[in-house]
Amino acid sequence: MRYAFIERIARSRTASAIAILAVLVSIALSGSLAQARVTLPFISRAAADLSGDTVAKVTGGGTVLAAPLYPNTVATFGVNARRPPGFISGGQAVGRIHYDRHRNTTGRLVNAPVVLMEGAITNPQTPNGTGGKAALVGDCTAVGATCPTGDMSVVVYVEDNSDSGANSDIFKIYFCTGGVTPPPPGFAGGALPGCDPPEGGTLRSGNIQVRSTPGEVGETTTTAAAAGVFPASARLNGVELAGGIFGVGAQNASTSNGDVEVQFTGMSLLGLSQQVTIVAWITSSTMVGGTATLNGTAILDMGEGPPPTGGHPFSVTVSPTGMSLTIDGTALPNLPLSDGFVAVE
Repeated sequence: MRYAFIERIARSRTASAIAILAVLVSIALSGSLAQARVTLPFISRAAADLSGDTVAKVTGGGTVLAAPLYPNTVATFGVNARRPPGFISGGQAVGRIHYDRHRNTTGRLVNAPVVLMEGAITNPQTPNGTGGKAALVGDCTAVGATCPTGDMSVVVYVEDNSDSGANSDIFKIYFCTGGVTPPPPGFAGGALPGCDPPEGGTLRSGNIQVRSTPGEVGETTTTAAAAGVFPASARLNGVELAGGIFGVGAQNASTSNGDVEVQFTGMSLLGLSQQVTIVAWITSSTMVGGTATLNGTAILDMGEGPPPTGGHPFSVTVSPTGMSLTIDGTALPNLPLSDGFVAVE
């Protein structure tokens, strides 16, 4: 199937950022992207009710469909949350929520600091040593925050149900007119008083990790939900890339962990539209002066032909102005940020 609009973008680097975002909407229901991670068997894991006293860390990056209001629209997210050093109880948390709905001009961007968190850890954990659920409360009134007009807070509900992420983990975001307050007892991703119905649901790509790990002094985080357009030719395995979207949630303390998810829109050698998806687990990182370099192992889905494959060496450098990555030794040019947010803090 050919998309003339994508061909024009691939051939002419004068296309606007808005144009590439419109193209990205067309990948919303792509079956190949939904399989960006190799699906592992789902195992039912029991978790207690959410509690403000649970010691937990949350990282995640990926995409969901912004259903039910925008069922065919892709949204990118990046989240980080952890307890502050010395935490005992009370729900306090620090972190960041980024959300970028890649369509519709009103109320589609979120950049809010996390101030409260409720969590629960599953038993047993996933094979990767993670698993659980959490509710993160972001303050839309904080200095520098961006939220839909009239909203005072946002609540993000996440579930880490498997190491594969896609088709099992859950991300939902609620836009709320009230100030920051913890969700009511028994909250498990249903309706919230004072909030609109949530956007999101089961991940179409990416991953979420919930860990039973305390916060550390000097810990840094990288959070992103953004999009960009390549200003010059970029190629990966013969596919000409026009631009892409990316979500990041990573932390750097005594150990590094987190996730990066990137989706490129491009055109194959045969002139057919093609989407390339990269999902990486972060194992080491450096975060200094507003720039982060994250290293790990990725699953690569070229979008056509063979199924996704794992074990690809991966590195990405992100800053508030853009993103550049290297996979299997192939370095792509910098992707300038044209929409969304990146925070290294």
